[in-house]
Amino acid sequence: MSDIDNGRKLVQQFMTENKVYPADLAAAYGKTRSWVDRAVRGVDSGPAVNTFLLQVIRDYKLRGSEIEEG
Repeated sequence: MSDIDNGRKLVQQFMTENKVYPADLAAAYGKTRSWVDRAVRGVDSGPAVNTFLLQVIRDYKLRGSEIEEG
């Protein structure tokens, strides 16, 4: 399984900058708030989490250049 930490960081940054809460994403994607919270924080992993993070990245057109390096 590939490492999706860069994608997770993009989603975390997006959520922080736009004041998006796990409950907001949970409602939008039909997940539970706790599942989204655990997926975004990196507590849970696996294909379902990867698919969810990739879907958020695609839907909001998040790109790697948006991550601050350093």
